[in-house]
Amino acid sequence: MPKIGLRLWLILSVVLPTLLVGSVLGFYFNYQQQQEMQRHLREHAANIALPLAISSQQLLLQQQSRSVQLLLEHAHRLNSPQVISISLFNADGQLLYTSNSQQDLSNESVHQQRPDNVLITYHNLPDKLLVYQPLLKTNPLLDEEPGYLLLAMQQAPVALQQQINMLHTTLLVGGIVLLAIVLALLMVQKQLAAQRRLKRQLQQLLDGEYRLRHYPLGILELEQLQHSMLLLAKRLSTLEQDMQQNIEQVTSDLQQSMEQLEIQNIQLEFAKRKALDDNRQKSDFLAKMSHELRTPLNAVIGFTRQLLKTPLTPNQGDYLHTIQKSANSLLNLVNDVLDFSRLEEGRMAINPEPVSLRDLFNDAVELLAANAFDKQLELVLLFEPGCPDDVVVDPARLTQVLMNIAGNAIKFTEHGSVVIRVSATALSEEQFNLHISVKDTGRGISEDKQSRLFDGVTITEQHDQQSGSGLGLLISKRLVQAMQGNIGFDSKLGEGSTFWFTLKCLKHPITVAEALPLAQLENKTVLYFEPQQYSREATLQLLNSWGMQVTACATKGQLQQAVSREQHYDIGLIGRAVAINQVNEIIALVQQLRQPCRYVYLLVNTLSPNLREVLLSSGATACLPKPAHLRKLALALAQPYSLPTPSGPAKELMLRGALRVLTVDDNEANLKLINTLLRERVQELDSARDGAEAWQKTTQHVYDIIFMDINMPVMDGITACQRIRQSSLNEHTPIIAVTAHAMDGERARLLSLGFNEFLTKPLDEQMLHFTLQEFCQLTRNQAPALKIAPQAVPLIDWEAALMRAAGKADLAQEMLQLLVQSLPQAEQQIEQALTDNDQQLLLHALHKLHGACCYTGVPRLKNLLEALETQLKKGVAIKSLAPELSELEDVLGLLKSANITSPPAQASSTTVAQA
Repeated sequence: MPKIGLRLWLILSVVLPTLLVGSVLGFYFNYQQQQEMQRHLREHAANIALPLAISSQQLLLQQQSRSVQLLLEHAHRLNSPQVISISLFNADGQLLYTSNSQQDLSNESVHQQRPDNVLITYHNLPDKLLVYQPLLKTNPLLDEEPGYLLLAMQQAPVALQQQINMLHTTLLVGGIVLLAIVLALLMVQKQLAAQRRLKRQLQQLLDGEYRLRHYPLGILELEQLQHSMLLLAKRLSTLEQDMQQNIEQVTSDLQQSMEQLEIQNIQLEFAKRKALDDNRQKSDFLAKMSHELRTPLNAVIGFTRQLLKTPLTPNQGDYLHTIQKSANSLLNLVNDVLDFSRLEEGRMAINPEPVSLRDLFNDAVELLAANAFDKQLELVLLFEPGCPDDVVVDPARLTQVLMNIAGNAIKFTEHGSVVIRVSATALSEEQFNLHISVKDTGRGISEDKQSRLFDGVTITEQHDQQSGSGLGLLISKRLVQAMQGNIGFDSKLGEGSTFWFTLKCLKHPITVAEALPLAQLENKTVLYFEPQQYSREATLQLLNSWGMQVTACATKGQLQQAVSREQHYDIGLIGRAVAINQVNEIIALVQQLRQPCRYVYLLVNTLSPNLREVLLSSGATACLPKPAHLRKLALALAQPYSLPTPSGPAKELMLRGALRVLTVDDNEANLKLINTLLRERVQELDSARDGAEAWQKTTQHVYDIIFMDINMPVMDGITACQRIRQSSLNEHTPIIAVTAHAMDGERARLLSLGFNEFLTKPLDEQMLHFTLQEFCQLTRNQAPALKIAPQAVPLIDWEAALMRAAGKADLAQEMLQLLVQSLPQAEQQIEQALTDNDQQLLLHALHKLHGACCYTGVPRLKNLLEALETQLKKGVAIKSLAPELSELEDVLGLLKSANITSPPAQASSTTVAQA
């Protein structure tokens, strides 16, 4: 769009409106004047035509033709030069008389267009005006038409006058426009002068001259703009002064900083030299200390192993295992520190030697299995077909790298699997590229931490439960690089990680490993059941490589179909992830395979000798941990075909109650009783007084079984159960719900919320024994106590109290005292609930008191509380329970005043009180 200057804008804004208004007004006035002149001409013509018509008609009646001619000529002369001609025509349009014979009006078109009326009509022609004036009828009764008068008037004088008027109007409008232009130019000149002054002042500001003078501009808006410019100049002058001062100050500070930096650089150079020297000393110290620490640690580990071979109590064995694990952990840390110091100094030696790759990796995986079993992870070692077995590598360093990477995978994986894959790519006849990957289903690594993973610093989250020195991956990277290999990983947060490393290895022409008894296994038929995909894939590949005929089953349906074919198999192989509550299921599988299979073997994810002994007692030929060591598996499968099958009675299984149990209850009496009953049957017992404390303990220890109360403060039992199932070390531990009240459908509801079983208070030895036997596979070492029926609705029943306390009179009396001591607080809670008309608070108070009554032999109070609790859970209003609440108040008063110190032997007949 073209730009228009301010001068042109001002001229146009003045001239254009003036021109437009002047033109419109001139046109209007000219038009009005033209119409007026035309009207005047017609009036003049009518004034001539009408008298002539009347006079001519009278003369025609008198037949005075000569007089008519003279009348027309006289009228023509009187109105000349405006009149061109005056003619008189008869009714047929024939010319009778005319005042100007040279102007013949007979040929005008008005003769054919004569109007029927008697009024005068006008006909405008380009050069003249014709006036048609009919003569009046002399006798209206006659039909004959009279003639008419036709008058021709000049139009030229009118047109000339119109042109003169137009010229005057044009001159007037032009004068007005010229005056407007002059005024606009004067205004523009004044505006431009003010603009030039403002422009000069702006240029002074741009040039850094902030002392501006004030000029009178005569225009208010420009005066305001000039005032703003003066203020801006003053502000800029102040800012320039401040900036100059700041620049001088910064320059001075920068000079001082440069001097300080020079001093610091010198100091840093000395510090760097000192740090290098200190680092060398540190490495020497770490190396020496590591050597010094390894000697006593080896002695501790060695003597611990010797002690484990001697007869020990369960507690002693647990203590020694703890010592052994702690010592091994410390030894691994010392080894990492020693290796790190060697790597920093460049003293890490690589000693390649001929080894069996499969034996080496199977030995390493066997060491990792225990940690994987503790977390119920699927640990798999899978060799790709065609991978060489006899290679030349450093076995110690290769094992160390694999243990570090796979150990981290197990540590940071809570559910799923850890799969170790080994493959090879031939580079030449003697050399190949060995590729080892460890894939896990853990939490993965975020992108912002992946770049720092091999820096030697442990990257942990606030919620991480694992910890370590952080040297494992750094040492692994240095070792792989020292063996001329590469290491890396692929990870995605929330989807797991895959760590891999590659090594260039040489093939060894001579077989290093001891030969396996494959001749005894060739063509043997195997029925193999394994639900886990990776374990099934690895074991199936191994069995096929031994020449065995394998029928693999992934589901129980497939296994049932294979068994129903009535085909005989030499070997039955069962692979299962085992837990305490799944032992019966595995035993059933063993019994199912005993008929079609001659020998049945188990591959389970446990190292527990007691659990494996239980499985062996069910009829299994052997029980091996999985992933099975290929050499141990081959020897176990071939043993029946190499040696005579042993005969004789099977060794009787004797399970000990080496269990760790967690009990949770907010009532002290309940907690004391259940702990007393369990302490004689389990090895280790922990207690918690609310759900939050229980959940915290389950994140720190692994328990064999948990007994959980439902209604508790801080966190109730249902929420605690769900938290334990979601995130803890006991996600698969049996959790038994314990409550004082059981309505219809309560058991199904609690089981659907994550509990394994539902027990009602009061608990006794028989119930606890059956529960432990069901979920922990205990044997009946002693007969459970017989249940003694309580008397009918007594206030205090000492016989029932003794039965609840396992026959311990002191315990029964102490629990009753605890109940009586808690009654005032319970009464206060009930009273508060009744005052507030709070049904939920009342239900909670009654339930808590009901739970305490279940262990203390107060059947009347227990039955009354149970009835009230049932009614409240069904939605009955508090007002409707007034009689029962009144009875509850009486029973509580009787119980507080009752004699609870009487000997139990006498109390059976004296303390039965009826209200």
